Amino acid sequence: MKKYTKTSLSFAVASASLPMMGYADTSGEKVLELDTLTIEGHKETPYQTKKLSSPKYTQELVDTPQSITVVPRAVIEQQNAQTLQDVLSNVPGVTFNSGEGNGGVGDSINIRGFNSGDYGGSNVYIDGVRDSAFYTRTDMYNIEQVEVIKGSSSAAWGAGVIGGAINLVTKTPKLEDFAKVGAGVGTADYKRLTFDGNKVLEHDSGTAARLNMAWQDSGIDGRDWFKRNRWGIAPSISFGLNTNTRNTLAYEHLTDNGNYDYGIPTKVSNNRPHKVDGVKWDGYFGYRNLDREDQRIDRISWKFEHDFNDNISFNNQATWSQLQRSYIVTTPSGANASLRRLQGVARHTDNQTFSNQTNIIWKFDTLGVKHTLVTGMELTRQYLDYKSGGLRWHSAMVSNSVPADPSHPASQFVGNKEIAYTSKISADSTTKAFYVMDTLEFGKYWQLDLSARQDHYKARITDTKSRSAINSGGKPTGAYTPWAKGDNEHNNDKLFSYRTALVFKPVEYGSIYASFSTAQQPQSIRIATSGSLGDDLSPTKGKSYELGTKWDLFNERLSLTAAIFRTKVDATDMDDTVTPIQTYSYKQKTDGVELGVSGNITDRWSVFAGYAYMDSKVEGREGWDDGITLPNTPRNSASLWSSYELPYDITVSYGVRYVGERSIPGGRGTSMSHSSKTVVPSYSVHDAAIAWQANKNLNLRLNINNIFNKHYWRQYNGRGFGLPGPGQGAQLTAEYSF
Repeated sequence: MKKYTKTSLSFAVASASLPMMGYADTSGEKVLELDTLTIEGHKETPYQTKKLSSPKYTQELVDTPQSITVVPRAVIEQQNAQTLQDVLSNVPGVTFNSGEGNGGVGDSINIRGFNSGDYGGSNVYIDGVRDSAFYTRTDMYNIEQVEVIKGSSSAAWGAGVIGGAINLVTKTPKLEDFAKVGAGVGTADYKRLTFDGNKVLEHDSGTAARLNMAWQDSGIDGRDWFKRNRWGIAPSISFGLNTNTRNTLAYEHLTDNGNYDYGIPTKVSNNRPHKVDGVKWDGYFGYRNLDREDQRIDRISWKFEHDFNDNISFNNQATWSQLQRSYIVTTPSGANASLRRLQGVARHTDNQTFSNQTNIIWKFDTLGVKHTLVTGMELTRQYLDYKSGGLRWHSAMVSNSVPADPSHPASQFVGNKEIAYTSKISADSTTKAFYVMDTLEFGKYWQLDLSARQDHYKARITDTKSRSAINSGGKPTGAYTPWAKGDNEHNNDKLFSYRTALVFKPVEYGSIYASFSTAQQPQSIRIATSGSLGDDLSPTKGKSYELGTKWDLFNERLSLTAAIFRTKVDATDMDDTVTPIQTYSYKQKTDGVELGVSGNITDRWSVFAGYAYMDSKVEGREGWDDGITLPNTPRNSASLWSSYELPYDITVSYGVRYVGERSIPGGRGTSMSHSSKTVVPSYSVHDAAIAWQANKNLNLRLNINNIFNKHYWRQYNGRGFGLPGPGQGAQLTAEYSF
């Protein structure tokens, strides 16, 4: 059924009534009678997404042969989701790894059990551009939606996308005037201000500007002494939005400062983690006058689009981004019951990315077969300047190691807080890629998707230096040896990946598909996050098989998806404990089922839900038991967020997230065995929200998170500490539109 907006419905009704008004006559003359006109319409379905933002995906989601979950802006706003981790809690099959003292903090993300690249930076994109920098994505103020593409997808997204990709879509100008200012207060000293405004500057030329801003100061519910402050601004302007030639210029800035929560000391008994006796769930085992993470993010983009005619279009996107990040962290430890281990690990990173992507989309017929062909090329250059070290007077931490009372650990560090760096690395990587993606339609029932991509990937370390602390009598003197220059290294790879899928469409609103896709991840993909080239080994190779179906039901307002899949990885590793050094191959795989639903069941009832079953295994890896599961990969996970509109403009929402048991390596090693692994318990967290549209301008919303104050491990490291999930909390938000 054709859908109409409120404005178009009003216009249609008015237009239909005009003829009758014009011919109304009381003089006795014959009156013109018209047939009855009935217009039906439905409200918008804000939970449902019809199409991905990338120009590489030319078909609607119902005809795209791949498991894809899109978390829309409506869900993000209703949940008051602040971070990328909050948003991705709506996507079963996605998990976050815990940071380490030497790895630092940031978003390390698994999709279907596979982490693309060290620290997970390489499987996150912003507007289709790889965002490899390793940091915590803490604010969604300028994000329209978050797209999660499941399975090996290097043919569309580039090297390293083995388990899948995450694409953050930013807000852009529209041809309508609106403005909304928001203010929020809540528990954990939560305070937040936002603004989202769009102005049409000239309608005929399609010129519009948009401005997004946010400021927040808050802690974390159920966690002591945690405090972060951030602010961001994102102006953008578009020209020619209603023409064949469109330009969009955008800038985004975010400053995020504060301390970081590394969790509480833990112990393991019977392969299960427990907090150390006497330690409280809300205990802060860092130092609030020492531990800090400061981030500054800047991004500039220019997108140009031109439609030559109905069959040929061109688009080009140029992007520059920079992340400057410094931190020093303290990691707790439960090794000796109440012991606190002060690492004093310090890092400073400066990441820069230059990227240009060009696509030409062609629509043509050959012998009765319809083609939608995308040909494109990508050039991306990434730079990294990386420094690591710790406290200059590192023995000062000894007197702060063991708290007298583990239930009330001192949160102030006593000693010299000066930082000294002991290593420096400068590195860069270059990607030159060429790809082709063709969708062939054989009549109205069959569709064939073919994609291929060639990546020319180069990575190199351009400068490396190191030095050591000088001790006297076993005590630090605060002096260091001169900087020693290390060797420069480089690594080059040619990576070919492809994808093929067959789609059967029994009806216009449904599809059944089978697909096969590949991916390759070079060992040096971690160069942009840690300055490491990795071992001189062949690239890791991934393969995904998927059989699925998609349906848009209830007048195409409710999307249902189901898929069974297998993702396999063939990798190589190195054993340097023997002479000569030996390499060996091993395999990993995840078999699973995914279900999804998004949209409207009725005009008043909206739902966004998903379920993932993942049966993962490792075979032939040195130090790992055959058949053991992939780390941090729960067999079962599910999420639900549902809203219902009551009378008097009141909307109630309820959500629940379930994550099943997941295993991680035990101790300080990276190997896994059935006897040494740590099994993190499953958990369920319930949330709710109630919103009231007080009038046409003012909306009030109350969010209640973790209603039953569930204690659980949101992330678990396995090396003596775990990160509790946020406790019970609430936020009250007022939004005024004008």
